Amino acid sequence: RTMIAVLLGLFAALCWSIHDLIARIHAEGVGPFRMAMWVMLIGAALLAGPVFYRGIIGQGDTRSIMFALLLGASYAFAVGGLFKAFSLAPISIVGPFTAGYPALVVVWGLVNGLTPSPFEWLAIVMIVAGAVVVGRFGPDDGGIKSIAPGKLGYVIAACAVASFGFAAAVVLGQTAAPGLGEFETTFISRFPAALMLLPLALKDRAAQPAMSRGSWWGVAVMAGLDVLAVSGINYSGQFDNKEFAAMGITAYGALSVLLAMIFLREKVSGGQWAGIAMIMVGVGILGWPV
Repeated sequence: RTMIAVLLGLFAALCWSIHDLIARIHAEGVGPFRMAMWVMLIGAALLAGPVFYRGIIGQGDTRSIMFALLLGASYAFAVGGLFKAFSLAPISIVGPFTAGYPALVVVWGLVNGLTPSPFEWLAIVMIVAGAVVVGRFGPDDGGIKSIAPGKLGYVIAACAVASFGFAAAVVLGQTAAPGLGEFETTFISRFPAALMLLPLALKDRAAQPAMSRGSWWGVAVMAGLDVLAVSGINYSGQFDNKEFAAMGITAYGALSVLLAMIFLREKVSGGQWAGIAMIMVGVGILGWPV
C-alpha cells in the first residue's frame, strides 16, 4: 500500500511536469496570475460533471469541507508563486527549486508519527539531494545565469511561496479526501483559490493582451492535468504512509527538466543528469515492496 501511494505521487509528477511545460510557454504572455485563476475555474468546470454524478459531495462532514477550503487557499499561493517563477526563469531552475517541497510533507509526517525504515530514510535523502543537485548544477550558459539581472531574488521568493503552498496543499488534501472524496475535495478547493487569485489576475489582464486561442487551449489542458494530479494526491490519503506520495512527486522536478530539454531546447548538464539519477533511484527504493 505504500507503493500505491508512491505511484500516485509519480502519476501526479508526470501530470505536473507536462503542466509546467505548458505554463513556461504561456506564462509570460498571458500573465502568471491570470493563467492560475483560469486553471482553477476551468478545472472546477471539468470536475462538475463527475462530482455531481457521484452525488456524495453533500455527505461530507464539516471538518473535511473546511480542510478542502483551506486547500484552495494554500493552492492559490502555490500555483500563483509557481507561475510567477515561470514568467521569470526557465524550467531547469524552477522545476528543481520547487521539487523539494515534498520533504516538508515528510517532516510533517514525522511530527505526526511517521516512522521510516533505514532504507526509506536512504531514499528520502537521495530524493531531496537529487533535487538540490539538479537545481544547483545547471549548464554554464543556462540555469541561474539565464535569469535577467535583478530578478533572481524574485524567482527564489516565488519558488519559496510555491513550495510551502504545495506542501500545505498536500497535507490538507490528504486530510480532507477520506471524509469528502478525492474529486469533491479538489472541486471545492478550486473556488477559494480562484477568488484569492482574482485581484492579481485582473492586474495581469490590464497589463497583458487578450488571450489567444492557443493560450486558452494551453490553459484548458493545464487545468485537466492539474485536476488529475491533485485528485490523485488527495486519493493517496487513504493509504499507509501517505506522506510518501509526496516523495513520488519530487520526481516532477527531474521530469520537468527532461521535458524542457526535449521540447524547449533547454540544456541539461552532466551534474543535472546525476541528480536525476539520484531521484529515480530514491523513488525506486521508496516504492519497492519490502
